[in-house]
Amino acid sequence: MPFSTACNTVLSNFEAGSNYKDVNDPAIIITFPMEEDPNVNFIAWTTTPWTLPSNLALAVNPTFTYVKIQDEEKQKVYICAESRLKDVLKQANIKKHKVLEKIPGQSLVGKSYVPLF
Repeated sequence: MPFSTACNTVLSNFEAGSNYKDVNDPAIIITFPMEEDPNVNFIAWTTTPWTLPSNLALAVNPTFTYVKIQDEEKQKVYICAESRLKDVLKQANIKKHKVLEKIPGQSLVGKSYVPLF
């Protein structure tokens, strides 16, 4: 139910939708090197980059499939969700890549990474 915290009242459908706008929120991708192999980086996507200094964990879905890819131009290795690979390649401007391995999400649970700060 739409609610106005300023007025402390319920809003009608008209009031709730009267100022609706489609907006583009900026999003970034960032990499986190794995502790066990610093040459492999987890890729994370966020629309709230101001939370990154206090980041304590990356979320992985144990039922998803992840891919380890190599950026053939920069010779860097990344891990990301297979279902998001197309978007990651575009946003990270990776033109040539090679899939090195498919990884079940369950095997990534508990892996450590080097924090940003």
